Amino acid sequence: MTHTIGTALDAALANNPARPLLTQLFAGGQRIELSVRTFENNVAKAANLLRDDVECGSQSRISLLLPLHWQTSVWLGASALVGSQAQIGSVASDSLACISGPDHLAELRELAPTGAALYATALHPLGLPFPAEPTGAIDVAREVRAHGDRFTAYDLVPPEAPWLQFGSASWTQGEAIESARTLADSLGLGKGGRLLCAIDVDEQSVLALLALPLAIDGSVVLVTDPGADLDIVFAQEQCDARLS
Repeated sequence: MTHTIGTALDAALANNPARPLLTQLFAGGQRIELSVRTFENNVAKAANLLRDDVECGSQSRISLLLPLHWQTSVWLGASALVGSQAQIGSVASDSLACISGPDHLAELRELAPTGAALYATALHPLGLPFPAEPTGAIDVAREVRAHGDRFTAYDLVPPEAPWLQFGSASWTQGEAIESARTLADSLGLGKGGRLLCAIDVDEQSVLALLALPLAIDGSVVLVTDPGADLDIVFAQEQCDARLS
């Protein structure tokens, strides 16, 4: 069976909803771990926002000016559920929604197409909003709270639906799952494995953000603490392979 991101997430929920899916280690020693169920709840809220407030669906596109972060994984999951293509690291001229972290708000306002919904996230470890409303964009952490934590698609999203674009590389949902399995194999990462990822967003890490842990029924540890000793983190988090 060729999975989509949505069907792979459903399978993970059915298998063990309490197991870790995404962990992130931040500067200052902060750590957050999302179970499959908690992650799915966040994805559902984000998907409901994209569909109900922005009318994202099949053949639409969203742009994510976001770094390696668990919230980036959430928005990738949300775009998959509504059938949209997510472009990471740049702004597509036909985007219906653009989401930026605090470091790229000026770029968001300058490059976003006319009529696109502009959202910003503070990238707080716990998903908290900005202390004050960001200029020229909607604080998505506040906005998403009004949406339900269950999502039911109107239409079936097929594996061949375009899902992810980074630079010149692009994947359908089915291709992303298969490419993630290939990446896991190259790293010696088997079913249920745990990956440490401590690199900037590139063609491998964009798969590690979500497709890889779903493809192998495993988990990923995102390390964005520049002072972290990766050897110690690798041992403490009981990882099996690393991208660093």
